[in-house]
Amino acid sequence: MNRRNGRVSFTLQRELGQLIDESISDPRLAPMTSVTRVECTPDFATAHVYISALGDKEVREGSLEALESASGFLRREINKRIHIRHVPRLVFHLDETLVDGAEMLKVMDEVAQQDSKLPENTFEELDPGGA
Repeated sequence: MNRRNGRVSFTLQRELGQLIDESISDPRLAPMTSVTRVECTPDFATAHVYISALGDKEVREGSLEALESASGFLRREINKRIHIRHVPRLVFHLDETLVDGAEMLKVMDEVAQQDSKLPENTFEELDPGGA
């Protein structure tokens, strides 16, 4: 990613985050929806917008649908806020990294709890003489 692409992606991420918080009132949109990253194609024709929303899979998918239906509005508002020749087409994706991370932490906690229940001398020491 070159410098210009990085700047445009960062600006889009910031502006979309503000617009989602302030301007979208769709009931399908989860209250804690955030833009985790934006990746623009090299020709700036398309911006892949990754979102994270708190809730179960149905709530996250509802948030995705709400943003997809508001993409025209979001593009118009971005055009008013930033100076860019062509506002890219917005393609929304669910960012599952936070959900995956939470699931991993849950598994690690379960393993730690099971490990703490084991008696201290569970494993027998090896006989150095070779039994």
